[in-house]
Amino acid sequence: MKKGLTDRLVFLAETFDVFDCSSDEVEKKISSLEKDNYEVQRIYYEENIIALVSSKANDKDRIIKKISVCIDVFSEMISADPTNNKMYVQWMLNMFSRFMKDVKSQAYGIRLVGEDLPQAEMYLKIFEDNKRKKKFRDLCLGSYSLKGVTDPTDINQYKSLSQLFDAVDPFIEKDPSVIERTIMKFVGLGKAYIPVKDRKFTVYVPLTTEASVVFSKYANWCTAREGNGMFKNYTENYKTPDGKSSKLYVIINNKFFLGESDEIFQIHFETNQLKDRKNGQNVSIFENVISESEGVANFFKEELTYLAKKKKTIKQNPYLDYLLQFGFAETLFELLEETTPIIKFMNREVPVIPNVSKFKNLDQIIITGAKLKEVHPSIGDLEKLGLLVLANNKLTSLPSEIGKLKNLEFLNIKGNAIKTIPSEIAKLDKSNGGSLFRIVVDKDTVGEDNYNKLKELLPTTLFS
Repeated sequence: MKKGLTDRLVFLAETFDVFDCSSDEVEKKISSLEKDNYEVQRIYYEENIIALVSSKANDKDRIIKKISVCIDVFSEMISADPTNNKMYVQWMLNMFSRFMKDVKSQAYGIRLVGEDLPQAEMYLKIFEDNKRKKKFRDLCLGSYSLKGVTDPTDINQYKSLSQLFDAVDPFIEKDPSVIERTIMKFVGLGKAYIPVKDRKFTVYVPLTTEASVVFSKYANWCTAREGNGMFKNYTENYKTPDGKSSKLYVIINNKFFLGESDEIFQIHFETNQLKDRKNGQNVSIFENVISESEGVANFFKEELTYLAKKKKTIKQNPYLDYLLQFGFAETLFELLEETTPIIKFMNREVPVIPNVSKFKNLDQIIITGAKLKEVHPSIGDLEKLGLLVLANNKLTSLPSEIGKLKNLEFLNIKGNAIKTIPSEIAKLDKSNGGSLFRIVVDKDTVGEDNYNKLKELLPTTLFS
């Protein structure tokens, strides 16, 4: 290794506090940091430590964060840099350190070093081969997804592999028309299956690594990279609640096969990952896919409902989270015991309260900050309901059946832009045989006319 390059790598090792990953050396490193009054967090990929995140307050009570990088990660980044003078190692280290400093982004940093460095090598090689071309510069400067990149030749302006993928994607040779024939070949060989194919979308489920990497030139997924073990990692190391190997689901816009769309998505429920082809942060497919395809919607509703029920819990249930994200809120209520006295969901997306007539013992419903848009009329069948809190949602109306809740003592509809007040709500007031003691409502949110109407309909009820 040339002396200049050696000096550069030594400088980077010192700058990013590279440490030996053996257990004894890790403990020595942590002990040293703690002596400097740092609180140290160990970061792992699977069972291997990859970094230390150390924090302490300075004299002005500002938190200082120090990132220490494992030497194995440092070595892998050196290997992933395709240039002779390793000019891109610092960019990878900076990106990794930035992810590590933000708790919300640490998962991206872990995947970067655990799964994505081989992709970085490929993208950096294409970048290096094409960055001086006028076409490369023009395409980058004309890309909406690269608006923050003012000098496309400067690697430091790319904040993620997803951005770099956007820049080099036009220079990756590909022919999407071949994909349809290829995936059908794997289906015929029993190495994949297609549970849904309608006019707009195809759902493809690869069962082998070979069947998964057909998208290697089209998507920035680690599972699509040739010669890697990530497909097996995701499908074999993660199990579904019934003990089976988990699956990867690829959703393809049928226009993709014609080269008229770049809309393809990959989902792995067990690790809560729904990615577009750029492999950026988790995306939403409700508007573009689920609401556009009854076949895709019905397939995932059936698949996820089965898995959510097998999980037998509401907490930490990724299948239930996806059901809610895809608009199937009724499954959330199907998982509750019919004898439950309380339904409580706070800051969890619940767009609809479905038919709840089976919950005969229900005394309280608390659903706040849940983007709730609709309440089923069956709420009027809950004879024992005493407390109803639906604050900070997206309700614009209430069902007239709310007036049947003769035992309701407390109603909170604050933070909802309700436009229509049902006259039947008057039956909740004590003057009409109801039990309502207090209602919480925003005058500014519902409007002065509706607020005054409520005052008129509920003359003995306290307003807050």
